[in-house]
Amino acid sequence: MQKTSIPKLLVVDDAADIRDPLCHYLAKNGFEAVGAASADEARAVLHDETISLIILDLMMPGEDGLSFYRALMNSSTGGRIPVIMLTALHSDANKIRGLDLGADDYVTKPFNPRELLSRIHAVLRRGSLAKPGPARERRRFAGIVHDPQVQALLLPDGAEVGLTSGENRLLEALLDHPGGVLSREDIAKLISRKGDTTTMRAADNCIFRLRRKLGDNARAPKILLTDWGGGYRIVDDVRPDG
Repeated sequence: MQKTSIPKLLVVDDAADIRDPLCHYLAKNGFEAVGAASADEARAVLHDETISLIILDLMMPGEDGLSFYRALMNSSTGGRIPVIMLTALHSDANKIRGLDLGADDYVTKPFNPRELLSRIHAVLRRGSLAKPGPARERRRFAGIVHDPQVQALLLPDGAEVGLTSGENRLLEALLDHPGGVLSREDIAKLISRKGDTTTMRAADNCIFRLRRKLGDNARAPKILLTDWGGGYRIVDDVRPDG
């Protein structure tokens, strides 16, 4: 019988009275959990460990959570790791900035650990929905290869760029219907999160980030095109890779 791997979660929070009990709680509920008190400690863990999901406090001293997450998104592998933000009760601006960057969900402090556990399961489940049954094939378009299994792009210059789970789902939907238009409402549904009231803005920001990762010019796009009737479409030269 094949052994099932246990998801390993990274809890990044400078407050030991939150971080340590949360790691213990997650371990009691079927996960491996590793704690980090700073952005630098988190990077060291990511270098040495395979992490399934990051729980990230935004309001840390020194390098804050948003700065760490922005750098993570620009790394070759970090963009593939789901992130749930821990935010202060009245920090709507930071919450929106984090969601715009591509974070998968958030909880506000003080939080109920059971609610966080439910959100962790939901985010991990969303990630697994991209690969039920047979593996999704790699596809090539505009000289770029999309590998949905590892949530990554292989660019013409050989560089590999990681995608968030939302970006990966959006690109899969666009490639499933080359030349077809996805409305902003369709995109919002693809990347929507429970309780998220900023989905339309998040849809536009997801398109912006995806264009940037594709190397497309937002002012004169040639790959991910704007349909002036109210949506977006991908170029129509999509084919299996290999």
